[in-house]
Amino acid sequence: MLRDAEHHAITREMVELRLGPYMAAYGKVLGETLNAKQRALLQLALSFFTWRTLVRQSGLKTRVAVEVMVQAIEAAD
Repeated sequence: MLRDAEHHAITREMVELRLGPYMAAYGKVLGETLNAKQRALLQLALSFFTWRTLVRQSGLKTRVAVEVMVQAIEAAD
């Protein structure tokens, strides 16, 4: 669905209505104590496309991809 939302307006609207509030809440809760750079990286970490790149295209295990993103966020202080 997320892939199709890039190219199909109705699908994009459905995704935003269904997932938008959850993703905003995740960003708010997880980003509470982060600085601006860290919040930007958190948004990157919450993106489906980031995970597709890290896991599918780069071949990282999910656990390793999580570690990479956590390390990146922590290093951006």
